[in-house]
Amino acid sequence: MPVLTAQNLSYQFADGDIIFQDINCTINHPRIGLVGKNGAGKSILAKLLAKQLTPTRGSVNCKMQIGFFDQHSEQQLDDSTTIAQLLGYERVLQALEKIAQGDFEQALFDTADQQWQLPETFSQQLKAMGLPDDHHILCSQLSGGQLARLRLWQLFNSDAKLLILDEPSNHLDTDGQCWLLEQLALFQGHVLLISHDYTLLQYVTHIWELSELGLKQYGTNFDNFLVQKDTEQRALSSQIHTVRKQQLEVQKQAQLNRQKAQKRAAQGNKLRASTSQAKVLLNSKKDSATASLSSSQKNQQQRQKKLSEKYTQLRLKQQQHQYQRFYLGNIAKADISKRSLVSVQNLTLPFGQQNEFSFTIYQQQKWQIKGANGCGKSTLLKVLLKQLSPSTGSVTINTALSYIDQHFTHLEPYLSPLQTLLQRCPHLTKSLAHTLLAAIGLKNSKANQTVTSLSGGEKMKLSMLCASQQQPTPLLLLDEPDNHLDFESKQQLAHALFEYQGSFLVISHNPHFIASLGITHELALDIEK
Repeated sequence: MPVLTAQNLSYQFADGDIIFQDINCTINHPRIGLVGKNGAGKSILAKLLAKQLTPTRGSVNCKMQIGFFDQHSEQQLDDSTTIAQLLGYERVLQALEKIAQGDFEQALFDTADQQWQLPETFSQQLKAMGLPDDHHILCSQLSGGQLARLRLWQLFNSDAKLLILDEPSNHLDTDGQCWLLEQLALFQGHVLLISHDYTLLQYVTHIWELSELGLKQYGTNFDNFLVQKDTEQRALSSQIHTVRKQQLEVQKQAQLNRQKAQKRAAQGNKLRASTSQAKVLLNSKKDSATASLSSSQKNQQQRQKKLSEKYTQLRLKQQQHQYQRFYLGNIAKADISKRSLVSVQNLTLPFGQQNEFSFTIYQQQKWQIKGANGCGKSTLLKVLLKQLSPSTGSVTINTALSYIDQHFTHLEPYLSPLQTLLQRCPHLTKSLAHTLLAAIGLKNSKANQTVTSLSGGEKMKLSMLCASQQQPTPLLLLDEPDNHLDFESKQQLAHALFEYQGSFLVISHNPHFIASLGITHELALDIEK
């Protein structure tokens, strides 16, 4: 029996662009994975199914409680929100604290509701998740991975029987990813998982693929889905080759028919000039030939039209699986002087690692910052940017910096991609900017939509494009750049960074991605003092 049914779902942006229409789907299997390239509309479909967003047309029916994990939910938190407030424990914990301090007002006992062990058990649960065990800590002080784990724990311990999880493994370190897999295995309800994480998708038994052609459902696991997709693409290429061959044959036959008609017409004119046959007979033959040619041309045109339509349809299907390349531009040859780009001496971070550390970055060096969630990786980048002050030590910067963070805080949400690129890179012409945006898949109306309407992967591509076009060539500070990207885009970004002639510092919990970047140096941070 289906737990959720959606009928004729359509969604249109305020500017009139339609991302998809007439989507029909039913959740009747416990473990479903939703995949598709960046910008296909997966997150919007997830929000529609979770009733977090109202469709332009269509309906969603679900009789059970839905738990929804939003990959951008950390941006919706107030800076003053504590861990206890986020999880809904604040009133009970405050009541227990006041009772412990000697306040025996009856209202406090009513609020506490016999939950005397809550402070201890809650502290233990936080520790088990690798989080600070102080429930007074602000959520804004947690790393992206710590906050994601906290929200996921809240969902798994809720009354929801259907979980719709949009990129839940983004920001999680290796321990967090293992914990997530354990929680999914223990969960007794239904799960719709939106992900580009190969390991996580091994958990599902059915695949939905969203593209510009609509939603296609596969009754198979992810590995078999990939095999089936490869088979489909091979068959599609074969069909396109056959149709193209037929088009050429029709064109060739049409040319032959025209040549024959011209030859017959020339012969008729010659006979007419010689008057060897009666004009009435010649005119009759001419009319017959003209009618025959007209009929033949009409048939050929109809066949050519059908073949052209078929070719267009097949090419459209093929293009859904041809991913745009990750564009880092034609970087000018780097200055390979021995002058350091960044020098950090005896640094202690305001959050995370408490031990002093030092390092120096030179041109053409590619650094990975390693460490578990909460150790201070993102904090270090903010210190380099002078957004935060170190507890001790000094930082010297001798180059331009370009920061791309996991939450895209550097992008103005209500500017268009075109406006963003021209604002960040004023030396570009409008024509060249359009060309560069088209190269990463943001062409036509996409280039003029607001940034807030872009998918996470599209925002990352735009961010990397802006960084690569800045002058002079900056040192890239990349905070989990592979998050939000589909499989092919991750590979393309890795290749682009491998070929990049400048320097960068990168944070990522994806070992396969890191292994492809040509890392030359590592900096390991530790939470423990």
